[in-house]
Amino acid sequence: MSNKIKKNSVWLLGIILVSYLVVGFPDGAFTVSWLGISDDIHGMTTAHTGFILVAYSVTYTLAGVILSWLTRFMKLQTVYFWGLVIMGLGFIGLALSPNFTLVLTAIAVYGFGTGAMASSMNSYMAKHFTARHNNWMHCFWGGGAALSPIIMGQMMAVLSWRAGYFAITGILGAIAIILLISMYKKIWINDDDKIEQTSKTTVVKKRYLAKKWHQVVEILTFFFLGGTDYTLVFFTGAALVARGHETSESVAIFSAVYYVSMTAGRMFFGWAAKWLKEVPIIRVGIVISIVGIGVLYFTSNVIGMALTGFGLGPLLPTLVSDTSNRFTPRVLSKIVGYELAAFGAGIAVLFFLTSQILHFVSYEALFPLGLAFVVLVFLCNEILEHAMKMNS
Repeated sequence: MSNKIKKNSVWLLGIILVSYLVVGFPDGAFTVSWLGISDDIHGMTTAHTGFILVAYSVTYTLAGVILSWLTRFMKLQTVYFWGLVIMGLGFIGLALSPNFTLVLTAIAVYGFGTGAMASSMNSYMAKHFTARHNNWMHCFWGGGAALSPIIMGQMMAVLSWRAGYFAITGILGAIAIILLISMYKKIWINDDDKIEQTSKTTVVKKRYLAKKWHQVVEILTFFFLGGTDYTLVFFTGAALVARGHETSESVAIFSAVYYVSMTAGRMFFGWAAKWLKEVPIIRVGIVISIVGIGVLYFTSNVIGMALTGFGLGPLLPTLVSDTSNRFTPRVLSKIVGYELAAFGAGIAVLFFLTSQILHFVSYEALFPLGLAFVVLVFLCNEILEHAMKMNS
């Protein structure tokens, strides 16, 4: 690797990490702004959140599905930039929306932008960086998800939720300028640069997974992971209230602990990735999350939520990074796009499925369901790891 590329890589990684903060903005901001939106816009109730989740998930998933097609016309970093622009337009549209139809449309727009940013940058990181860096990047997502509610809350206290979205859009504008400057300065590593860097080391033949069912299993891994993540953090509070162990006010700490622990898990395993490869990190993370779910089920203790978040935290970035070890670079962008699409689809489909089971059976079914989803993630990953060993 040339000295110029080394120097640029340090700056580039910093830009990626800081810019990935905004990918966490939609989730964090909406949890606070919803209180203002439901009061401000006539006729909106809690029942509308289901439609909102579906609209967001559909466009987020669509962005991942078409990533491979988009990269025929532009580079991954360009898709990332335009995703940021689309997210900003969605925020502005939401801030100006007078009714539910336009709120839904605006959320669908920024859902597409968020999906484009997440899928393109995860694909880029899988190509040019390591599991260590990818875990760090997802830590910044957690920072954005934590920072945006604070910004929104302060703006709502002083002005309104609409002003909150305009303030957040201003931050997106500053990030967009940074991205434009970085592309103008040509510090982004392109595929040709990667080939130049590794041409001396790729003499060793590497056999990739090439069958269609390998890709299907890889994508299913992310589908189950998406459902695991969102359903556990959303329904655990309700399950504990149903047990009578907590009040609706006190369970808020469980969600906060989950996200803090998830970020801590990504930081820790990002550091540990210096010594551990992707597969051991995934296995250890799954074991920790299973223990956490067990603690929640048997004790209702917040320590279980902390362990669950800590274990699940590194799975998404590490699984994405491991994709580059399993599949040829020629199809990498397509598969990572499908992975992030499947993650979004898993949130929508498994969330809906879980909500129906909990409604008609019992909230106690949450923890066995969460355990089943984690085990399915584990099985899918182990099937592919076995295929890799058979292929070597």
